[in-house]
Amino acid sequence: MAGGRAHDHRRGRLRVSIRPVREGDRDEILALHRAAIRSAGSDPDDVPGNEDLDTPVAAYRGVGGELLVLEAEGDIVAMGGYKPRDSGVELLRMAVAPDAQGEGYGSRIIEALEAHAREAGYEHVELETTARQEQAMGFYPSHGYHETGRRQDGEYEVVRFEKSL
Repeated sequence: MAGGRAHDHRRGRLRVSIRPVREGDRDEILALHRAAIRSAGSDPDDVPGNEDLDTPVAAYRGVGGELLVLEAEGDIVAMGGYKPRDSGVELLRMAVAPDAQGEGYGSRIIEALEAHAREAGYEHVELETTARQEQAMGFYPSHGYHETGRRQDGEYEVVRFEKSL
């Protein structure tokens, strides 16, 4: 997080906003991504395919998708995005800073992403996470997603979820 300062994430105490990502957010979203992966018990250097975070506007809006960030007092503490797929959209990059978890920021991001996708005419959302991400395994079903399959990818058990909008 910018400045590395600690935050009091109790509701009502912070100024919170959701906005589309800007190219200048690159360093903050990369740091958020790495912290979230680490807190979920994985090594961020072991997770491939992070090139989209190098040019986030082009990688998302450039293909008809969106990457949103949630700021609390000017620091990016959560993010999430989607990209169009044949069957609808795929949610990607859902992350909440470890010290900001449990404050409803993930719920605010996913609700905003679903609203954006609906407004863009999409009717279906899919996503993948890993079974070792225990918080994600509870988070998505609590937001109406249902598990549709599992596969092995190296040491990771990948779990697929879907939802109709």
